[in-house]
Amino acid sequence: MKLFSIFCLVFLGQMALGQNHNLVQHKKYFNTELKHWVGSFNNFKLSDFKLVDTLHFDTNYPQEIKSLEKFLSVYKPIITFSDDSSKFIDIYSYQLNLERNGNHYQANPDIDQAILLYDAKAKYWNRIFFGTSSQWIDEVLWVSKTQFILVGITKSEQDKKQPLVLLGDTNEQWLIKYVDLNKLTFQNNNGYSSSKLKRIRIEGL
Repeated sequence: MKLFSIFCLVFLGQMALGQNHNLVQHKKYFNTELKHWVGSFNNFKLSDFKLVDTLHFDTNYPQEIKSLEKFLSVYKPIITFSDDSSKFIDIYSYQLNLERNGNHYQANPDIDQAILLYDAKAKYWNRIFFGTSSQWIDEVLWVSKTQFILVGITKSEQDKKQPLVLLGDTNEQWLIKYVDLNKLTFQNNNGYSSSKLKRIRIEGL
C-alpha cells in the first residue's frame, strides 16, 4: 500500500507540472536564464536526468509576516519574485545571515541553507526545502505564477558536485526531484555564483 501511494504521488506530481520523465521540455530556460549555471558543469545534458522523488514542501520554519518589511529592506535585491510579484523565493537569507556594516553587508555564513517561499495571497512564508553541505541550491527561476525551477548540486561519494534540479508547484506544495545519471557530469572547481549577489555589496563570503 505504501509503495502504491508513493507511485501515485510521483505520477500526480508529473501530471500537475506537465512533466514527462525528462527535463528536455524545459530546455529553453536552461539555454537562457540558467545557461551560466549549466556552463559551470562538464558534460551537462538534460536528457541524462531522471526523476527520483516527489517531496512535499518542508514547512518546518515559518516566518513572521510582520517582519516582512524589515526583511525586504535587506534582502529584496537578491530574492527572486514571480512575474506578478505576489510571491518570492529566497535561497540566501538563512545561509548568508547578513548584517549591515557601514556601506556594505557582512555575511555570517552557515553551512546549511533554508529555501523560503513567500505567498502574499495565502499569507504563507515558510521553508520549502533544506540544503546542507552536501546538497544545496545555486539558483531559482519562476516559469509561471505558480511553478518554478530550483537548480543546485548534490555531492557524490567521490565528493564531485553533480547537478540537481527541483521543479516546484506552489498550489500543490511539492517539489519534483531530478538527478543526473551521468557520473562524468560534475561542476568545475570555480563552482557557481549567481549574478544576483552582485546587486548588493557583501563581504565575508
